Amino acid sequence: MEKNDGLAWEENEVAYMDGRVYVPNNRELREEILREHYDPVDIGHPGQHRMMELLKRTYWWPGLKEDVKKYIQGCFKCQQNKVQHQKKAGELHPLEIPQGPWQEISIDIIRPLPKSNGMDAIVVIVDWFTKMIRLKATTMNVSSEGIAKIYRDDIWKLHGVPRKIPSDRGPQFASKFMEEFTKALGTKRQLLTAYHPQTDGQMERINQEIETFL
Repeated sequence: MEKNDGLAWEENEVAYMDGRVYVPNNRELREEILREHYDPVDIGHPGQHRMMELLKRTYWWPGLKEDVKKYIQGCFKCQQNKVQHQKKAGELHPLEIPQGPWQEISIDIIRPLPKSNGMDAIVVIVDWFTKMIRLKATTMNVSSEGIAKIYRDDIWKLHGVPRKIPSDRGPQFASKFMEEFTKALGTKRQLLTAYHPQTDGQMERINQEIETFL
């Protein structure tokens, strides 16, 4: 049934706004919902935009965005672990936007980490078109050959061969990886590499989010 307030009501008196549950003006109830979408370990204290995305899948109430902002600003753990993001000196030119997913990737390693099942590092592989992140546990002393095999076994079978690797580690790293990767595939295909120091900030930000989550 419909009431004059623009909300859709069901017989059990649950109100819906555009298919989402309307949460009444109850402070404790709203804070509980915010807490459930932010505090759990498996959610990992998402940022404001991510938290809004999670909440708006199911709930709505007036001032939701402002309540989310205040809740995140009041999180002691986030303030304690907050990373300062200051612009680095020097002029950087933006990367060209790839033409499709998994054509251009970046690779980095987070290390050292506490040992778990003999692993103490994480290989981070990022697609710069979709911003999708793939993670693989490894060891601190993993070689270019080892990273190439990780890509072959865990990424290539899903996303294919990258066209370019813009690497903030320099052309030597990208070239060595490409050499080992094509060797692992048993092909002689020539792939492009490029040195882009501007990927450093993007990769650092992703690594910081992963480390904060851990």
